[in-house]
Amino acid sequence: MNTNKTFRSKIEDKILSYIPDGRIRLESALRTDKKSKTTSVPLKTSPKLFEAKTIKDWKDAIAIATDSENPDFLFIADLYDHLLLDAHTVSVIESRVYRVLRSKFLFIKESGEEVPEVKLMFERPWFEQFLRASLMSLFTGVKVLELFELDENLELVKTTQIPMAHLNTKKGFILEEPGADKGTPYRDGAFSRFFIQIGEDDQLGMLADLAPLILAKKLAKGSWLDFIDKFGIPARYVTTDNMTVDRQDELLKMMLEMVSNHVAVIQGNEKIEIGDTPDTDAYKVFDEFIKRVNSEISKRILGQDGTTDNKDASGTYGSLKVLQEVANDRHESDKLFAQYVINKILIPKLLNISSYYSPLNGLSFDWDNSEDLSNNEYVDRAEKLLNMGFELDTDIIAERSGMPVIGFNKPNTTVDPKIAAPKKKS
Repeated sequence: MNTNKTFRSKIEDKILSYIPDGRIRLESALRTDKKSKTTSVPLKTSPKLFEAKTIKDWKDAIAIATDSENPDFLFIADLYDHLLLDAHTVSVIESRVYRVLRSKFLFIKESGEEVPEVKLMFERPWFEQFLRASLMSLFTGVKVLELFELDENLELVKTTQIPMAHLNTKKGFILEEPGADKGTPYRDGAFSRFFIQIGEDDQLGMLADLAPLILAKKLAKGSWLDFIDKFGIPARYVTTDNMTVDRQDELLKMMLEMVSNHVAVIQGNEKIEIGDTPDTDAYKVFDEFIKRVNSEISKRILGQDGTTDNKDASGTYGSLKVLQEVANDRHESDKLFAQYVINKILIPKLLNISSYYSPLNGLSFDWDNSEDLSNNEYVDRAEKLLNMGFELDTDIIAERSGMPVIGFNKPNTTVDPKIAAPKKKS
């Protein structure tokens, strides 16, 4: 049976190699309209079950994912889903990712000349999906992305990320089910052109190092909830000299209902007392620990914690400058990584996938580091240049400033002789 499947797969690959790209892509677009599929390869997914994780789970997941013979990403993918429920961790990761996503870019020729019309081809959802997934590989490990679904114009529609649990990067397989021995090859075969691997085969990302901190933080939060449950609401006591079981049952029911009613009817010498709450700052044990863990997470991802956790922003100029330089170092590193991926991996793939992207021949992706000025800053700078004698494009000035420019009057430089003449001394 397996021999027949292998033989049939080879025949399919051979036939597909003779079919023009346009026919393949058009058929793909038509089939996409008829079928609701997340990827071009079959995947059997299961519901996510979030369970508490421990340090042992982390150790086991790392060991299984780094197995030299047959690595399995199922358990570490499940662990990462759990870790990414932590709001602080997600926030500091997104602060790095979003800064790159919002950076301006351009495409240039070898001569350095910009080609603005090509940039429009990348101002699409699929490119932001691709860029986001590529940057997330720094934190959550190796990614395999599929660029398969095209529209009737042979333009990409979306970037699909293959779930980590369905990857065997050592063998280059996309697994139909996690843990399977074989799957669909994404490095070889007729459809290999539609898949891109971001990161090394054994890359697990920064979360593999941060897992103990995040798990400890979750434990602290759970312990804090236990503390609140036990000591957050003062205990209530009732004293009675009626020793009958019926009366004790009545009082018990009454005390339980007092949580919402705050009313009780008692008899004779019966007395209700409210216990004291702990007057120590025990909550600080949990609060300070969580703050410390958040600080460590920020330092690992951002290089500093001065811009998170409601820190006092009124520091000295020197300290704020250092924080900005640290943030810029990581930002420039992220941009360099993304630029490499786009130029060395993405663009060659696009040229091989669809003729729609043929204008990319001979071009390279680069970041646009030109400065954005507000309208007021733009007008001020234009005014200074005009005063210095430079001639400016009035159409652009009118567009940026919002003030219509219909002409130009040379400034009057003639000095009134009455003003210029020196006063006679009396």
